[in-house]
Amino acid sequence: MAKSRKKITVDAVAPQDSGDTTAAVLDRDRVASRAYELYIARGRQHGRALEDWLEAEQELLQASRRTRDRE
Repeated sequence: MAKSRKKITVDAVAPQDSGDTTAAVLDRDRVASRAYELYIARGRQHGRALEDWLEAEQELLQASRRTRDRE
């Protein structure tokens, strides 16, 4: 069975003034890449994958909000 690729939707970041009603999406690959960077920066300590994932999501979400607020 093939593994499906999921995307994380973040309704709070959806473009408001463009008339676009689609939810903004954090690309799963970007989150995974950032989580891996956090893992490497921590010295490759195992057992904190979920913490790294959630931190990566939060960082990308905040960056997306800052970008939207500047527009």
